[in-house]
Amino acid sequence: MQTVIRLLLCLVSLAACSAATVHAQQRGASPGASAGAEGERDEGIDWPSPDGKFAFLTSYGEDLHTIALIDKKSRKQLQQIGEENSSQASWHVLWAPDSQRFALMTRLGHPIQGVDVYFRSGETFRKIELPDLPKAEIPEGLKRGKKYPHVASQNWQEAKEWKKDGSLVVTIDTMIDGDGSSITATRTVLLGFDRVGKARIVKSTIKYETTTD
Repeated sequence: MQTVIRLLLCLVSLAACSAATVHAQQRGASPGASAGAEGERDEGIDWPSPDGKFAFLTSYGEDLHTIALIDKKSRKQLQQIGEENSSQASWHVLWAPDSQRFALMTRLGHPIQGVDVYFRSGETFRKIELPDLPKAEIPEGLKRGKKYPHVASQNWQEAKEWKKDGSLVVTIDTMIDGDGSSITATRTVLLGFDRVGKARIVKSTIKYETTTD
């Protein structure tokens, strides 16, 4: 009888040791898995060109954010387009219908966004020098003595449309609000490009809108 009891005690001890070993191994693996999670980057392929040849790869790390032009089929990187050491940076792309040009919108936090234009040159694209775009300023007279402490957007640039003649429509918005009211200034700029890609402002208009809750 004593022999049976001793055998049972040995089996219980062995089971306890095995469980402790497994638990220790699991605890030892956790730091490595956690470190891997911290180093992860959020990547995505977006904005394919109309001809299906190109697309963009965006990578959002903890701080460094990048955007690159890639071959859509092979996913080979062709050109680094943008790199920002800011967790608030993000992009959006507007392709021309012929896939020979695109407008890149870069948002750097709130409430600022800029526009750049690229023209195709072989298998890559070159950045076009743009003229200084006029601002969308709100005249003091529109405020009528009221306070507008919040700036919702400050000369926010947005590429809206590529025209058939190759020109680009860009809007520039400034919006302020407060005390149940808001004022928005929207400037619409038409950018024209010659055969070598030199840009000029063809037309610029501005309108204002006031709203009250």
